[in-house]
Amino acid sequence: MAVFGALAVLFIRNRDKQTMASIVALVFLVSFLINVQSTAQVFLQITCVTTFTLALLSGVVTIFSNDEYRRTGAIFTGIVSLCVSLLILFAYLEFQPF
Repeated sequence: MAVFGALAVLFIRNRDKQTMASIVALVFLVSFLINVQSTAQVFLQITCVTTFTLALLSGVVTIFSNDEYRRTGAIFTGIVSLCVSLLILFAYLEFQPF
């Protein structure tokens, strides 16, 4: 649900609907981070890849969009998605680069 909310923020033109979609996405994201268990490694890997892909998509929308609200929503969505993917990678999957 958080991914669908983030996609709605990226592609809906109405500012009120973007705001509601971002609230819904944020609530589901917090719920996910609270309830996820570190034993579900495959699920966490899929979630990490999905959020990183969403961050890349947000960057593309930010670059090629002419609408100010869409660009602002895409920047916010991209930053949150990138932070969540890094949080999952380092905190839950215990990635050790060195």
